Amino acid sequence: MLTFVSAMSFNSKSPMRFADHYFVRYKSLPPFFGDKPEEAVSLIVTIPCMDDEFIFRTLDSMERADTVSARIEVIVHVNSGEQASPEVVERNRKIFDGLQQKALSCFYQNFKLLPILTERIARKVAGVGFARKTAMDEAVRRFALIDKPDGLIIGLDADSLVAKSYFQEIVKAILNLSAQCFTFQFQHLYDPSVYPENVIRACRLYEIYLRYYRLSLKSFNFPFAIHTIGSCFAVRAEAYIKMGGMSPRQGGEDFYFLQKAVKMCQVHEVKTPIVFPSPRVSDRVPFGTGPAVRNIIEKGGLKVYNPELFVLLKEFYGLFPALGNASVKVQFPKAVIDYMGADKFDAVVSECRRYSSTSDAFVKRMYNHFDAFFVVRFLNSFNQHGIYPPVDILVAGERLLESFGIREIGDLYGRMLRQDLI
Repeated sequence: MLTFVSAMSFNSKSPMRFADHYFVRYKSLPPFFGDKPEEAVSLIVTIPCMDDEFIFRTLDSMERADTVSARIEVIVHVNSGEQASPEVVERNRKIFDGLQQKALSCFYQNFKLLPILTERIARKVAGVGFARKTAMDEAVRRFALIDKPDGLIIGLDADSLVAKSYFQEIVKAILNLSAQCFTFQFQHLYDPSVYPENVIRACRLYEIYLRYYRLSLKSFNFPFAIHTIGSCFAVRAEAYIKMGGMSPRQGGEDFYFLQKAVKMCQVHEVKTPIVFPSPRVSDRVPFGTGPAVRNIIEKGGLKVYNPELFVLLKEFYGLFPALGNASVKVQFPKAVIDYMGADKFDAVVSECRRYSSTSDAFVKRMYNHFDAFFVVRFLNSFNQHGIYPPVDILVAGERLLESFGIREIGDLYGRMLRQDLI
């Protein structure tokens, strides 16, 4: 049984317009709101929240952000699963009540707050993916009510502060009308008055890894080399429904959604850090900052994918254009072919040739087969044996920067950040 709370009554006869087919084809909860948004609303921030009073600090940071001409709404989805303890359920209700009070009193002047509450979500779907999807689906409904398919749905997390320029940078970015999806640069919140030194140190190592991973992919022009962080992205409403919406996964939903986006539409990167996620330890999700920080603290360090594996991948992807010509003999890295199997690889190549009329079309089709998911599986396979063993992140980071010709002495974190912002 699922319990959900609506802040306002719903008018079942409200037109859905461009989003009609989405809600017919894909499962979604009933609408939570029946009021029609102001016509000027063009940004809707969606925030999943479970047992997290930090949400009020997050909202305060948005309230302090510089104003923009666009009208803004913020949907906070307070949620808990059927296995949640009575204590979590009670704290959630107190958080929701606090949000409701602020919403009803119009406490925030920079945006309209729209809190929703769901409880007893089935175990098989309960989690951040379901929570994020529910809020984003509601944002689609609201944009549909004012017939605004290009309205922007923004993903944020309950424990992430935003920069003063947050909304200004986003509004500037969406002037790029050809872009349908957007990613935002970030820096974790390293406040020694809030977080212990060991947590900050561990999170800095994790953030170095995030940038090491993306920069390693960018080093060979991998087309899907984007940050996939749930608090650092946005998508236009129409693009969201064309992608089938957010996956209700219990973790990694942001990675799956954004990797689908980068294949289907143009993704624009905001290169200014405008989101500051919390570095705190957490075990609420299987992936992400919280579990990573905990593991780094427990192990005393962080080992990451061996840099030599990215050298192999660079060679592998670099051979795609030549492979389009069946008469050309190409020698691929043995480690890649051994991982996939020669017969399966040949079958993929044959299919790509058969359905490609040009060299560019062939390369694109190959990339769609050997995408970000392939890269992750390939890299993870080497964590199981001694060939190309994992390397300490501080060593791996230095080697990567050296490959870019950067041989400065100093803080690795700062140098990796600067390189990633280029």
